[in-house]
Formats: sequence, structure tokens, C-alpha cells
Amino acid sequence: MKNRISNRPSFRVHLSAIVAVLAILSSFWLPTAAVANGPITPLNPAEQAMTTQEQAAQTLAMASTRVQELVAGHRAEVFEIFPFFGPYAPGYRACSDGTCYQVDVYDFDRNATVTALVHQGQGLVLDVFEVANTFPLINKRLYNRAVELIRTSADVEAALGFAPAVDQIGVMDQHNMGTACDGSHLCAGTTFFTDSGTVWVLVNLTEDKIEKIWWSERPQDLRSSAYSLRPQEVPTDCNTTIHVNRNGWNLDYRTTPTDALEITSLTYDVNGAPQAVATRMKLIEWHAHYPGNWGYRDYTGCGGGGGGFPIYPYGVTQVRDLLDQANAIIGFAVVQDFRMSNWGASCNYRYEQHFQFFNDGRFRVVTVSYGQGCGNNQDQEATYRPLVRIDIAVKGDSNDTLALWDGAQWVDQTTEGWWLQSAPYTPEGYRYRVMDQSGSGYYIEPARGQYNDGGTGDNAWLYVTQHKVAEGDADMPAIGQCCTGTYVQGPEQFINGEAVNNQNIVLWYIPQSETITTWRHNLPPYPMQYCWTDNVNATWPCFSGPMFVPTTLTSCSRYDLNCDDIVDTNDLIAVASHWNCMDEVLNSCYEARFDFNNDSIVSIKDIGMNAARWGCALGELCYSQ
Repeated sequence: MKNRISNRPSFRVHLSAIVAVLAILSSFWLPTAAVANGPITPLNPAEQAMTTQEQAAQTLAMASTRVQELVAGHRAEVFEIFPFFGPYAPGYRACSDGTCYQVDVYDFDRNATVTALVHQGQGLVLDVFEVANTFPLINKRLYNRAVELIRTSADVEAALGFAPAVDQIGVMDQHNMGTACDGSHLCAGTTFFTDSGTVWVLVNLTEDKIEKIWWSERPQDLRSSAYSLRPQEVPTDCNTTIHVNRNGWNLDYRTTPTDALEITSLTYDVNGAPQAVATRMKLIEWHAHYPGNWGYRDYTGCGGGGGGFPIYPYGVTQVRDLLDQANAIIGFAVVQDFRMSNWGASCNYRYEQHFQFFNDGRFRVVTVSYGQGCGNNQDQEATYRPLVRIDIAVKGDSNDTLALWDGAQWVDQTTEGWWLQSAPYTPEGYRYRVMDQSGSGYYIEPARGQYNDGGTGDNAWLYVTQHKVAEGDADMPAIGQCCTGTYVQGPEQFINGEAVNNQNIVLWYIPQSETITTWRHNLPPYPMQYCWTDNVNATWPCFSGPMFVPTTLTSCSRYDLNCDDIVDTNDLIAVASHWNCMDEVLNSCYEARFDFNNDSIVSIKDIGMNAARWGCALGELCYSQ
């Protein structure tokens, strides 16, 4: 009945031609030491390229007593090996020599990821941790196995009317909440566009079988057949840390294997002295949730050596000027585009990240989805939810507290929790605040359509957790369920009642953007398409993300001469040491910063003005006056 398929290999990530599964038995190549380590299946360098250092890291991880204890008696397999990049928490600083790796092992029986942080240079396993209900980027063997199950399935052949070729099959991380592939099993899916609609095939890799085949109506779009075999080229700056020093901001950025574009070691200058703002900001994954409770978890990043499911960077990361309406430069943005090889056609996605840094000390973490989705092009399209992790670090990692506005005052939160964006807001539009014990901090202003980028509002979940290395310092596995439509998106599993007042805290921000197709736009009451692409020249992206606004001055009080957040005896001594210094005297000791009344001489009046503010601290009115 479905006797014709589009000549476009319809899959959500284009990898250049997928080779047939290699029939190399692991016993032919496995080192003796690895065989003795127990049930863990290692990566096969005959299937998946590995450096000598990666092979050594794998051997160390598999030999780890802790790793063996966690997977004892279970089916387990190494999925990926990535470099472990800084900034490093205490206890991991030895990794600054660049020889540390994370080795991700998937436990099929427990649906958990076991990660070993390995210092390959020293031959040590620094740490081992397990994250339940997750799985990492799959390896080449399992990717090829999914393709082979689809290619040889009699049921797939019956649904399509023929057996698909290897290069017509491309798989992605897919969920279907009515099946075993609800996040509790390792699954992958592919799609085929036929003259009768869309055929969906779901593979259960935990049980090594086809889990489900179904089809849905979809308007025929000949553009989906105009497939071009454009290679997906990994940009030259992948996994390369690049520094930016601009307008008082200092930061490093790099595009990661699976956690997209990452900003690290973010500081902002206050009176010429850098003050910490955030340790690490990145995007873990995208959830594309379709009506009927099915959908995808999309990785964006450079990928690893395996089959995996990443949506690759499109070109190198850019640093762009931010302009106001008068075209004056008001800051800059670090931007990375991620897109599938046939973006513009059905079921080919494009995502972006924009980290915006303003000259006045504000910053905004922006995520963008363009579509086009995999639904029916009408009213059965995706809601997009990016999982953004912000390791906030106001004046350093420790002593931060999240507060919520209750309509009258800020209420500090004492334990981990989550909230769905809603009123009340302050008159300025702030919903949350994060503050250090010193009084420095940021108001958090969720998007409600006020940023003039086409975004209509975030409707976001915010989670706060106590910082743990295991919960995002390394590249993360897929942590969330794509298709619940509730707060169960991934970060909730890290909430266990720990303290978050005056702590090293992490914010997780998950906006929700619902697609409005051209078909829906033509029906009232939708004035504009949203998260949608008709073709590469007609697209309506959906922007989301919160603004962080400094709670205090972005410069110290002029009376706080050493910028230590309090006017004290040290400042008074500094003024007094310049007593009677005059501007017009050659080689004078005069400095304008000590001349508070601007009369060209540092006199008793200036000393008195400073003394009048003695004891005034950051956050108090007398400090800023």
C-alpha cells in the first residue's frame, strides 16, 4: 500500500554514507587486560576511531574497582570517550595538564550512565559517578545495529513496500511514551516519507528489536524530495577553547561534543577588577515533544567518534556586535548555529545559541529553534524545550542564594526546588534573584515578549540545585524525558532536599516554545508563524531565554577606593595619604579619584566626605550615593 518512498533519505541527522555493520569479533582485538575486567564491552577501534590516549583511558576506566562494582552482573558497554575540560573543581585541578578524559559506560540493565574521570597522563581514575535514567551518545556499533535491525525487518519492508537500503536509514534518539521506549530503554528511531504519509520506525536497542512501526498523514511536499548530499563538516574550532576580552567581559568559549556551545570562566570588570559571574553555561539537550507524547531528544555539538545522534555545528562560532535601534554598539554576542544537512525540508532541524553580553553588565542566555518539525505541517508539530545549565558564580562559586519575588519582597530559597514561570513579577519584570553574601547579584528577567527578537515568552521551568561535579561539569548524557509535558525534564532528578542558601548553586532553565506552522498561521488567532521554516528563505525562529540584570552598581562606590564592597578605615587612610595634593603642582601627588568635591586639591573636606560614609557596605543606600 505504501509503494513509493521519497528519494530523499528522510532522517533527522545526515551522516555521509553509512557503511554496513562490520563483522569483527571483539575477541580478535581485545587486549588481555580488558577481557579480564568483566562484563563491560569496550569500544572497538576497528569500528570507532580511537587515539592511543583514548584507548589508555578506556583501559583505566574498565579496570576501576568502582566502575566494576556499579555494573557488576549487568550488561554494560563503553559508549564514548571525551576530553575532560576545565574549569576544574577542587580535586580535579591536576587535569589542567590536558590529559584527562571522561569515559562513559552505559548500564543497560539499570538504564544508567557510569562516568569515569580518568587522568590518563598519571594513569589514575580520579572519580567515578553514576547518573540514573540517562544514556550517553551511542557508539558506532549500536548505531550500525539499529540500522541493521531496520534494514532487515520484514515488518518494515511490509510497511514501506520494499526493504530500505543502508543509506536511506538515519536514526535519532526517539521516545514514545506508550512503549518501552519511554526513557527506560535505549531506543532510536527513523522516519520515511512515502506517498501515503510518514512511516515511523522505533528500535529498542536494550532488547535488540523493532519496538514499534506506525505511520501518520502528512501533506506531500516535493521539497522534501530535493535532497542534496551535502556533507556535514565538523568546524575547525570544535573542542578548542577560545578567549574573549571585550567591554569589561572576559570569558572562554568552545563547542563541546554533546553539550553544544559552552561559556566558561565568565567575569565582568568592576572598577578595573574582574569579578566572577558564572563558572559554566551550556545547553545539555533539546526536547522536541509532539502531540501524542512522542518525540526526540536532540544533542547539539561536535559529536564523538561514534554513530551517535548529534546535530552538528554549521560553521565556526561567531562573536557579533549587539546593536540598539540607532545602530550603536551596546555589547556583543557569542553565537553558534547548529543545523541538519537538509534544513529547510521536513524533519530537519536547526538550533542556535546566543550568549549576549551588554556593556552595562547585563547578560542574556538565548536559545533559538527554527524547525522544521516531523509532524503533519499543520497542527501536530513540536513544542521545543532546551535544557540550559547555568553554573552561576557571583563573586565566586560559593555563598550564592536564589530568591523569588512574592509580590511584596524577595524570599530566599533554602532547599533545592523547581518553579514554572508565572506572576508575580516586580515592576521591572523580575521573577527571580540570585545574590552573593556580599550583596552583589543578578535579577533574573524571564522573556515575556519584551526583547524585540520575535520571542513571545518563555513559560519556563527554573530549577535550582546544589553544585555537583557529576551533574554537569563534564559533558552530560541525555538526562530528560522528551515528552512528558511536565516538570519531569531531567534536572528534577538532581533535587533531593539539599541546601541552596549561601551555597555553590546551579540554575537549570527550560523554556517552552510551541510551533505555529504556516497552516495554523492562516487560521485565527495566530498572527505569525513560530519555531517554523517553510524553506531556507522563509523561516520564523522562536527565541527564548532570561536576562540577568546586576542588582547593584557595576562599579564600586567612588568612596570604596580598594573596591572591597565596604567604605572602611583602609579607604580613609588612602585619602588621608593624599592630603594637600594639588592638581596644578608639577609632579604632584594629586589623583582625581581622591578629590571628591572636584576642587583640584585633596583637603580635609575630601577626608570628611569619605569619613561620613565609613561603614557603608555594598547594598546599602549610603554606599551608592
